[in-house]
Amino acid sequence: MIRPLDPLNEVSSIARLLKSAPAEEAHAEMARLETQGLDPLRAAARNFAKGALGQREGALDVARESLSAAAAAFADLGETRASKIARCEALLAAVRRGPRPVYRESIATLEAITREADGDALVEVVATHYRGTAERLLGDAAATQRSLLWALERSQPFLDERAKILNSLGTLYVVMGAHGAARELLEHAAELHHQHGDVIGEAISFGQLGSAALALGNLERARHFLQRQEWLCSRVGDVFGQARALNFLADVASARGRPDDALALATRAREIAAAARPPLRLWIAYATRAIGRARMDLGDTNAREELEAAATLFGEVGNPLGAALTSWDRARIEARANAAAPEPRAHASFFGPASQLAALGLSGRVAEVLRDDRTFSRSDARASEKAIAAASQGLPHLSVAQEVELLHGSPDELARLAEAKTTAQRNLARLSSFCLAPPGLLVAAVASPSAGTGRPSLPSERSAAAAIADMPGLVVWAWVASAPVDEVARDLASLKVALGGDARARLSRVADARVLSAPLAGEVGPLVEALDLGPIVAAALSLPPGTLEVGAGITWDAEAEGRAVMAGFGVRRDPTDGPA
Repeated sequence: MIRPLDPLNEVSSIARLLKSAPAEEAHAEMARLETQGLDPLRAAARNFAKGALGQREGALDVARESLSAAAAAFADLGETRASKIARCEALLAAVRRGPRPVYRESIATLEAITREADGDALVEVVATHYRGTAERLLGDAAATQRSLLWALERSQPFLDERAKILNSLGTLYVVMGAHGAARELLEHAAELHHQHGDVIGEAISFGQLGSAALALGNLERARHFLQRQEWLCSRVGDVFGQARALNFLADVASARGRPDDALALATRAREIAAAARPPLRLWIAYATRAIGRARMDLGDTNAREELEAAATLFGEVGNPLGAALTSWDRARIEARANAAAPEPRAHASFFGPASQLAALGLSGRVAEVLRDDRTFSRSDARASEKAIAAASQGLPHLSVAQEVELLHGSPDELARLAEAKTTAQRNLARLSSFCLAPPGLLVAAVASPSAGTGRPSLPSERSAAAAIADMPGLVVWAWVASAPVDEVARDLASLKVALGGDARARLSRVADARVLSAPLAGEVGPLVEALDLGPIVAAALSLPPGTLEVGAGITWDAEAEGRAVMAGFGVRRDPTDGPA
């Protein structure tokens, strides 16, 4: 069984050039091959090489078309392995191209390729690796890790593929915030890629090492790695990697207080991303946001226009992180414009971006938003230093050593720990974002013997709630007062399912309650103003099992009722003002 480029090994150096040569050399060799009268097998390999070069340069439509043609040609010639690997590469180009619905379609196709591999370990490894890539872009971290660990375990005979999988797994751990594990994997990947002469793979490793360093606040180390990525990518014409590196270098420059450098780097990133075919819209969006941020820091009046353009682009490509960061930048512009106004601005102006970042579990970013609120607000209700400190405790510096140990000794435990941390950090971030909301909370005390026994009791990513108490026999969740009641009902239904049929709950509106700070490490519960939980908890404990009591002052509609009933609640209304 052959790999797709094997038929060209005796007549061309294209396999080596694709991994390590400058773009002009690779294009020159491809042009030479186009003039050759090749037999059908070598012609199929030439098509694969054309697609691989397009993949490298971000020409994803060309890549998908050429790789698909190569897969069909190899299949007609009976070269099953080469055909299936070419199909996998075509699917990777489709995944990188998007849009989001393509991810699920590609996952299903890659699963089928794995099932039909007939014991070909290389095909199984490549297909499962790319399936993990699509799962990561979907945001399913648990599925991504399962796929990547499965592929990694079987990749030992294929060290070139193993290096790529290490890159993907390291990238996942950067996203999950397991930076110690990410660094260990990515350093290994960089060394393997270097040994195999794969400049593209080595550049990816350095880029993700830069991302990890930036997340840990090590700006000099981040700059070193990202400059290395940019240099390697520029050598070989990898415009995707080059645009990425320049965008992150612009972030580093902004963090170092050099908006002039950030503007130059982001402008170059946007030019490169726009020149790709098709244009790299995600990196154009990030570069536009970085340009707007730099112009804002330089006092340029065009900053608002750039940030509005970035917000539109992020909405079109469906990138929630970029949208949240741009929302934050726009709030900062508004705050700066209002700083000299005689009347104080509305306290909740930073709540929107804080809430968006909280939904992504980025408590460190929420801490920065809280700092901006404290800096710009003249209100007594501005974010406190304690609120900022509480949000900042999500930074991962202290867990690096433990993560490295678990990476080698128990990767499954690392996965469970990382997932638990992610859930806890999301709750912390959401509580911290509540500090910027107007007064008023909806509070639910849920009593159940299952509470506090290890069953899931923290709100999920889709939830609008934050947990403010979790102890044996009792869970207390809260929502901002403006939360739609159908979302509140959905969240209570999910908690009912998690805790079991005997769960009983009391939902109350507390008009003046406000979260002042999420808990610092070691503290039990957040600091909440104007909230007496005692009567609400007592009311919940007095209810029959399976009952949800909805307090006065809450508009409980038919949709909310239906969600609660479907989960097994018997709903009743409290005709009095009740405990709240």
